[in-house]
Amino acid sequence: RIMGDFRKAARSSSSSSATTPIRSILEKPHCLMTPHGFDVKNLTGGDGEIPTLEKLMDFFLSTGTSILGLEKETIEFVVNSALERRDFRNQNNNLIHGEMQALDRLDSFLADGCSTADRSLADVSDNNSSRLSVHLALGTLSPRTIYWKTHGAMVFHDSDGDGREDNRKWLQSHLEMRDFFLYTAFASGDKLYQQEGLPVSKKQIGVEWNNPQDDIHTNTWKRWANGSTQLPMVDAAMRELMSTGYCSNRVRQNVASVLTKDLKLDWRVGAEWFQFLLEDHCVGANYGNWLYFSGVGPDPKNRHFRTISQLKRYDGEGEYVKKWIPALANVEDIEAILRPWDFDITGFESSLVDPSSQLTWQDLQFLKENRQLMVNPTIDNSYKE
Repeated sequence: RIMGDFRKAARSSSSSSATTPIRSILEKPHCLMTPHGFDVKNLTGGDGEIPTLEKLMDFFLSTGTSILGLEKETIEFVVNSALERRDFRNQNNNLIHGEMQALDRLDSFLADGCSTADRSLADVSDNNSSRLSVHLALGTLSPRTIYWKTHGAMVFHDSDGDGREDNRKWLQSHLEMRDFFLYTAFASGDKLYQQEGLPVSKKQIGVEWNNPQDDIHTNTWKRWANGSTQLPMVDAAMRELMSTGYCSNRVRQNVASVLTKDLKLDWRVGAEWFQFLLEDHCVGANYGNWLYFSGVGPDPKNRHFRTISQLKRYDGEGEYVKKWIPALANVEDIEAILRPWDFDITGFESSLVDPSSQLTWQDLQFLKENRQLMVNPTIDNSYKE
């Protein structure tokens, strides 16, 4: 029930001395056979053709049917962004969602990037993430393949005899976390989707959630979902996610924290919106992580992320938020990027939550005493008292 306990057990069972070590990679099949009783027409609407993205979304876009109570313009933006990504890849022969592409990505990342990747950053676009989650979600790459190829890369590294610990092992440990959420999903069944979650401690029982459909909370929900909270890290994350179908684990945790810990909106609506947006969506991983960071899942700790302090720590020069928030794109002062409401930057007049709640106690005290968050920032004289 607890991730830490599961990971200890997994590592014990996969050690070289274990009686049931990690199984080897299966041989490629000589041919593929249609499962008995399978009829492709049952999945394609009867015409035998796999529906296009346009066809799948036509009902919502043509009728104006709302998805999760969000505006039609928001849904159109998400769909058009997905279509543009697909067309760009097709035009540039830049296909990424196949087995060959998955294996190429895994091999290249193990050779260059895996051992030096800084996975904690807000922006992991510079080869700081394996980006293998989409292949795992689609089944174009198996977790066993990742495990054993990573093992092989570490053995090769160890043959150098320099005694250094191989930094690639984190990739195997992330498979443990993925397995934990998958097993949690299998074990819980439809309880995975219940509002009360899967509590593992008494303090997690009886959490009261706001309903995003209630008039008093509808606008709050929409602002969070479309990246208009006026909290820089949160808005950058949601805009990246809507535009690309991806954002780093670091910022996913932060946006989940704001929705559930600060706004106290039903965690399931956040999980459903992520399900609609994520290219790498996996039911177990997505809903498991939302349970985990909402405080009603398999984690006894109460994790409340302070997004401004997180931005300071994991995007110290503001490059990530500048990439996704046009109003901050040309701002040079890091203090103004961290606290745009204190510098009269247009579009940050009314943040969805009190900015002081998004600072750790230490950072809040430092700000009060020094009128700045960074130790040696470029001070802008436009700071308001």
